[in-house]
Amino acid sequence: MSIKALLPSLLLLLPLTLPLTANADWYQTEGSAPLSLGPENARQQALEQALTEALLQAGASLTTVQSVTNGALSEQQLDIAAQGELMDYVVLKERRAQGRLWLTLRADIWPNKQVTPQCNGRYNPGVTLSNFVLQYPEQARFGQIFDLGTAVTAKLAHHLTPSVNLMTQLPYQVLTDRQLPRSPGLRQGADVLAKQQQSRLLLSGVINDISMAEGDWVKWRFSDMPRQFSLLITLEDSFTGERLVQQRYQVEAPWAYSKHAKVKVLAQEFWYSSYGQPVDQLLQRIARDITNAQSCMKAIGHILQQSEEGILMDLGRQSGIQPGDRFTLINRRQLQPGYYSETSTKAQFVVQQSHTDYSILTPADNQAKQVRVTPGDIMTAIH
Repeated sequence: MSIKALLPSLLLLLPLTLPLTANADWYQTEGSAPLSLGPENARQQALEQALTEALLQAGASLTTVQSVTNGALSEQQLDIAAQGELMDYVVLKERRAQGRLWLTLRADIWPNKQVTPQCNGRYNPGVTLSNFVLQYPEQARFGQIFDLGTAVTAKLAHHLTPSVNLMTQLPYQVLTDRQLPRSPGLRQGADVLAKQQQSRLLLSGVINDISMAEGDWVKWRFSDMPRQFSLLITLEDSFTGERLVQQRYQVEAPWAYSKHAKVKVLAQEFWYSSYGQPVDQLLQRIARDITNAQSCMKAIGHILQQSEEGILMDLGRQSGIQPGDRFTLINRRQLQPGYYSETSTKAQFVVQQSHTDYSILTPADNQAKQVRVTPGDIMTAIH
């Protein structure tokens, strides 16, 4: 989900006299932003945060806006893509506390039946998070923030944990050769993920810009200098080589520290600063994009062995697999390391037992009883 605020233009596609529909729902949310951004910027950022939370609660998207604050329309345009229309919002309360501006608002959201709902399947593929690195470490000299990659990785993992099956966090960076259709790096990564972490998805990133204009010493002393933050995120399917997400996220925010300060980016206080707060909001947006990207995936499991009870597959409850789920068999034969020959069958198997990290399947038809199954073969879910 993305938000783009354009000031001072006003988007009003609905007549002011349009009555509120009885089918619209009200959502009350709160947003905040550091006052160090300035009153207008802080208010705008807090407003966007609160509206985003309302839309997340409703599963809706913003296409039109009618804004009322104390009975007066505010000049505002917001652009959000999702599953409904934000018909109206009212700012109920504005307060300042602990160096932050807080807005409480009530949003009226009308579901859009013409928008295809997002996937909401049970399958929760394992994700391995690779440690982010600084592409230009010399840019970290201001503030001595050479540990920013580690701090950002940990913060993103925190936002991902509630909604993503984060299996492990690698302490090193994993790169792939993008010039090859199925890069050796990704093939090697697939073997590592499948055999050691039981993860299917590889999430990696590079912080490619944390630059700031040095300016003169007088300006730095009496004002906060703007600093960039840019992060290139890649989410890859280690089974197929498909890139589900490859996007650059960036923001500019005030750097409120002195020129020679040593900033502790691994401390929680950093994320409450005028620079850390916008970066944290950007990471929350990344977490939502990652969650949405993996929500529509079809479950793919590997056969570990065949026993008297049935076929042992490496997906279980942790991945959203439940008894009664059906899978088709794909016979897989290795040609050379990283390359395989795959042959699809119509044989169907059903999950009889689902444990934390594995399931037991039995044949669901006559063809499944006759087909040959060997360790390394693939099971693909039937929706």
